[in-house]
Amino acid sequence: MYIWKKKSEAVSAKDLDTHMSERTSHRGSSSAWIQSIIKAGGISSLKVQQPSTPQEKYTFLLSYFFIKVSDTMDVTQCKLGLQAPIFYLPSDVEGIRKAILTDGIAFVEKCDETLLVSLANEFGEIVRPRNERIEGSGVSHIRFAPNLAGKGYSSEELFFHTDRSGWDVPPRFLMSLLKSASETGGESLLVDGHRVLKAIREQDQHLYRLVTSPKYGSFRADDGTFVPRPVFDESEGLLRFRFDDGIQLSASMVSALPKLQDTIFQNAFAVALKAGQGYIVDNHRFLHGRTLFSGSRELLRVLVHPQPERRDLTLLFDIDGTLCRSEELSIDAYFSCISAIMGEVITHRNTPVNLHGRTDLGLFHAIMEYHGVDDKSLMVEKFQQLHPRYLKESNKKGLTAVECPGAKETLSWLKEYQKDMHPSVRIGLLTGNSRPNALLKLHAAGIDTNIFDLDISSFGDTHLDRKSLFQDSLLKLQERYGMGVHASDVIIVGDTPLDIECAKSVGSDIIAVATGNYTVDDLAMLQPNLCCSQLSEAKEFLALKCA
Repeated sequence: MYIWKKKSEAVSAKDLDTHMSERTSHRGSSSAWIQSIIKAGGISSLKVQQPSTPQEKYTFLLSYFFIKVSDTMDVTQCKLGLQAPIFYLPSDVEGIRKAILTDGIAFVEKCDETLLVSLANEFGEIVRPRNERIEGSGVSHIRFAPNLAGKGYSSEELFFHTDRSGWDVPPRFLMSLLKSASETGGESLLVDGHRVLKAIREQDQHLYRLVTSPKYGSFRADDGTFVPRPVFDESEGLLRFRFDDGIQLSASMVSALPKLQDTIFQNAFAVALKAGQGYIVDNHRFLHGRTLFSGSRELLRVLVHPQPERRDLTLLFDIDGTLCRSEELSIDAYFSCISAIMGEVITHRNTPVNLHGRTDLGLFHAIMEYHGVDDKSLMVEKFQQLHPRYLKESNKKGLTAVECPGAKETLSWLKEYQKDMHPSVRIGLLTGNSRPNALLKLHAAGIDTNIFDLDISSFGDTHLDRKSLFQDSLLKLQERYGMGVHASDVIIVGDTPLDIECAKSVGSDIIAVATGNYTVDDLAMLQPNLCCSQLSEAKEFLALKCA
């Protein structure tokens, strides 16, 4: 089903989205609204399903449309080519599990339906197929069967997709086994979503924002309604997509589809399976499809929900107001440095900006803007060079940092806890301070910094806000431990509303401690996962999270 056919001058995505937005308050008929879009943008035709239920009407008013991909699924379009993978025997469960954990996919051979079901049971609970009327083995026989619903039961090509993409949580594992091969075609096409997302994040930030927001796409649930969901849920590390009538996209997303589709094909590869061969993929990571075929091709498919897994946990600590207090030291050094750079006296009194929860870089920009400085680049460079020196000088004046109540006790407890933990607890810093300033303050407060993994920590001399600090740490974690590390595997520990806001925006848990400038009541109003008067009160919560 096409969204629209363009004339010589087609409506822009922005204009179409504007009309879509206006439709939410439009009281006229649907057809009148459609005609207004056609008239506005040179669209020769626009095909939209007429809503018949309140939920469909709501979806319609959100103005999402069905899409159709015109490109053919073909091996030659997969830029990584036709590959000959390494195969595992179905009895090598640990080898298969390790391959899926690291690569997102494992190939098997010398397998049959009984062995496939046995392997599936090793990974978790088998999901009952839609076309299975009575309780059975859980195996779907994907073959040419016109009486069964779904494009999979045809000989047509299948574009890259996630199985059960409309579910709140799609099955984690997809297991496919070729029972009988086709005469021609029928190659399996596969793409690692992590490669696709990495390419998008590096090459097109606009597209990355589109695919990580639920505003621009909806997926059809089993009851036929469309639910807004992101293509990639950053907090859960869950990728879902499809190119058929099971997805609806906004005009902005549609305009970006060629780039998304091209990026998918740039990272895709094909495999020509033989009878008895198959693959197991992480259905939250890999997209799969197939080419057009002829003959009696039959594929056995099993979907699996995994058993609850024990995951590594990362704790990211704020410093000021969480681990130590150093207001006089910080303010004296900060404003002395800025005064020297600007050649005039700058103080907190003549610069009423909020100091709490800000990064060094973000605060510097706020102060410069308050004093009308437009070109900040040279100023920032000088500040980053000089600030550590001024902090040391302020410290020599007798201005120092003191431990926040319960900080040393809790860090010592965590250090002992780490020794016996598997999986391990990772401990880092998420601070608005620059790295040298962070370490100086902690040392001044008598806090042992060896417990912190500085390679997964993020510092405020290169980031304007706390959310970008977090994203930097998450990227470092993923580069070291793999893309299986999600925001939900991280607990932020902080003392300000900005810490809570950051955690909630990225999907992490947050422990809020009232050892800074905000009271327990102030912080509790923002509903953190835990709010306590001092850090040692969080040990029970952390023990449960780490268990």
